[in-house]
Amino acid sequence: MDFITGGAYNGKLDWVLDNYHGDYTILKDNEELEPVRTPILIVTNLEASIYTYYIDQTDGGQQWQEYYHSLMEWERENTSRRLVMIGTDITGGIVPMEQRHRLWRDKVGFIYQQLTKDANHVFRVWFGKSQQLK
Repeated sequence: MDFITGGAYNGKLDWVLDNYHGDYTILKDNEELEPVRTPILIVTNLEASIYTYYIDQTDGGQQWQEYYHSLMEWERENTSRRLVMIGTDITGGIVPMEQRHRLWRDKVGFIYQQLTKDANHVFRVWFGKSQQLK
């Protein structure tokens, strides 16, 4: 799994499409993992998924863990598969006043740490330029 992060509207998806060659499927906004028939699976808008799974649910993130596990399992099932996860970095800047938005920001930070730990490669993309972090 590769993890790509960076600021909002900084060209993360465009960078991925320019640098990962082959047929791909893009999942966004909590789309279900249907049978994917391409070797590359790109999951975008992770921060929105985290909001839905952690803030809008009362299961303490269990659904997120199941979703994440299913994505990782998809990649492990076949060595020719590549999972690319893209999430906007919302952890900097002014701390939100609303409690649910503070919780969301915290959860995004914790989950991005886990993704970084689990990833083979981590890139930060700013204005279309990448920096490899791992």
